[in-house]
Amino acid sequence: MKLEANHIYFKYGGSAEWLLEDISLDIRAGEVVGLIGTSGRGKSTLGKILAGQIGGYKGDVLLGGKPVPKGIYSPVQLIYQHPELAVNPRWKLGKTLAEAGEYDDGLRRELGVKTHFLDRYPNELSGGELQRICVMRALRPETRFLIADEISTMLDVITQSQIWHVVLDYAKQYGIGILAITHNEHLAGAICTRKVFMQ
Repeated sequence: MKLEANHIYFKYGGSAEWLLEDISLDIRAGEVVGLIGTSGRGKSTLGKILAGQIGGYKGDVLLGGKPVPKGIYSPVQLIYQHPELAVNPRWKLGKTLAEAGEYDDGLRRELGVKTHFLDRYPNELSGGELQRICVMRALRPETRFLIADEISTMLDVITQSQIWHVVLDYAKQYGIGILAITHNEHLAGAICTRKVFMQ
């Protein structure tokens, strides 16, 4: 199975220029593809398109040759760079996880998510703690592809390493394909099986 974007064109309303112009790429099951480029090149926008979170584009996004299913149980999951943007600030984190279905308690322990975190609101956790929960929510039994959008950029080096170690091990175990969006070529070189550059 593969996740593919074919000849994607996209621009934000009112813009005269395409942000994405004739972009094509694919990610295969079990592969870690690095999408590398400087800020403003449209990497995050492409990631949202692949995850079905942005419409209004030209071209095709296909999963196994069919349109990507939308919704919280989509087999294509997106993890944002800024985890606070991905959760409801008025919900305790236990409710946020429950909305996504049952979670793997072993994965919770590996990610360092303490049980008392689940009784707190997002603003009561650090960025690293909150990102661990967002990663946990995305790594579901139904997940076949993961769009990881600069998921460790805002974190300290130790937390970066811990999170990526868990993500890569889980992906290898379950054959999950990953698109790792980053501007960090060193990170891409360490974790990716293939690199794509957006100029």
